[in-house]
Amino acid sequence: MKKNRLLFLFALLSASPVFAQTSARTDTLSQGGAWARMEVENGDTTFVMSLWPVKIAAKRNFKDLDEQRMYYRYVRAARKVYPYALQAIAMYEEIQDQTADMSKRKKRRFIRKEHKELKEDFKDQIKNLSKTEGKVLIKMIERELNQPFYTTIKDTRGGATATYWQTMGKFWGYDLKEGYKSGANPLLDDALLDYDFGGR
Repeated sequence: MKKNRLLFLFALLSASPVFAQTSARTDTLSQGGAWARMEVENGDTTFVMSLWPVKIAAKRNFKDLDEQRMYYRYVRAARKVYPYALQAIAMYEEIQDQTADMSKRKKRRFIRKEHKELKEDFKDQIKNLSKTEGKVLIKMIERELNQPFYTTIKDTRGGATATYWQTMGKFWGYDLKEGYKSGANPLLDDALLDYDFGGR
């Protein structure tokens, strides 16, 4: 009987957290996309963390003052248009999802309604963009959607509208059919490196 009590007491103690060989506890904290987890195993505490990615680069050397000015012009433009690019990409993908099973006529009507609302919301902001800011916005969208801006317009507004904007773009020295090509403009490439679109 005494032996059975000792066995029972030993089993009870070995099952408790104090005497357990392994115990794990996970606490997760989240703020702004980064997270930290605390793991306790065999009495040892380990912290595992995921932080925002950062770009580490050597100090840029510019060949001349004009190149330096252009780079910082791109940086300022990117900072300004980034929120618009995020919204435009999210809206485009949402429209593509919502209209996937629609007929052409129903899709056109749906997009016309969305376009009218967008025009009212963004008319003043977009109208006041500089030529450089407009170019950076388009390049951001092209880079993330992996297609020329002409295709994006054609998908949402139709071929006639896309052709109209292609003609207007050429008037300002910009080809909407060209798309974003990495390496074509290294200064712009570097200016866009800091912008995250949610791990797309």
